[in-house]
Amino acid sequence: MKNYLKLLPAFIAGTLACHAAHAGFLDAALETLPGANRTSEGFFSAQWEGIKDLYNNGSTGLVVGLHTTHPAWEYHNRKEENGYPWGGGLMRGYIDENNNERMLFAFAFSDSHYKIEPIIGYSWVHRWDLYGPVHVGAGYILGATFRADYHWLPIPTPLPVISAGVGNVDAYMTFIPGSNVFFFYSSIKTDDHVSRTIPLPASSRFAKRNEIYAAALWEKTDSATEKGYTITSDAGGLIGVRRFINDAVALEFNTTRSKHDTKANGVKDRRWKHNSYNLTAQYHMRFSESWRAHAGLGVGYSTFKESGGGQKESSVHPTVQAGATWAPTQSTRVMAGVNLIFPRYSGIAPSGDVKFRPAPVQLYLGAGFAF
Repeated sequence: MKNYLKLLPAFIAGTLACHAAHAGFLDAALETLPGANRTSEGFFSAQWEGIKDLYNNGSTGLVVGLHTTHPAWEYHNRKEENGYPWGGGLMRGYIDENNNERMLFAFAFSDSHYKIEPIIGYSWVHRWDLYGPVHVGAGYILGATFRADYHWLPIPTPLPVISAGVGNVDAYMTFIPGSNVFFFYSSIKTDDHVSRTIPLPASSRFAKRNEIYAAALWEKTDSATEKGYTITSDAGGLIGVRRFINDAVALEFNTTRSKHDTKANGVKDRRWKHNSYNLTAQYHMRFSESWRAHAGLGVGYSTFKESGGGQKESSVHPTVQAGATWAPTQSTRVMAGVNLIFPRYSGIAPSGDVKFRPAPVQLYLGAGFAF
């Protein structure tokens, strides 16, 4: 793994060097920024115009976290760190005439300590086509992230990136210095840069503005406290309702319920009911006449109540969503997705003031109807 630290920046530098073959290095680097080829304006104005061009003329896509690798040579407690960032967000961008992928992105995920971490930025990746739709790439990210352990102050993120993909689906890897982790994420792009500005016709399967659905879910949990007090992953249920403000933006309210056992040193001590109530704003993108995907962000309220006992705790927390919807007809829906919530409870763990953080990830599949 240590070799990656040497190879990844060198690979990115080599990519930029290829672009510098017919120009100076600085000129080649400037061409990778959003304001490339906008020489008639000042530098910052050119970058702003380039960002607006990406937003207005780019295609939309879903961004999801895949994995956070904590190298054994750096993390002796790696089993206690969160390796699954989950979460989701949006990107907008395009492939330019030189096969460079340029995109704006914003998404939120669960960090190594099971806390929400948003990140926003710009990414440039040069792509090489290998065979048919298969391609690889290398480039960088310029952005900012916000972490609880840094008091939510913006942290600049100039990071190297390598990628591999098939068609409109890409996977990326970056190395994050300071944290010394390898972060993997993915984008699934659409061809909606024209269609999103055209109102849905009355004949569209997504023309109806209200949806209600029920789903079965699996609430995956992880390390609940740093001192080994754990919670089981279990099945549950979800009921949700959406109201579309326009063709792409919706408000959703959902409620979930599941039951879990807590364990002290591996031995079950109590049974609990876990309920959550979440209100989110969602952006939906169309992949076809009958498929669309969404990312959402909002706020939730959760309760953790002991079965057969009197103890009850509550928590207000952020909620992050990613999912997809299939519309077999105008009135029927099949939904699947991930809800990531961040409740924190006091007084649950037997070790006193240790925060109980079940880190629930709700994976759901269900059906409903539109009206």
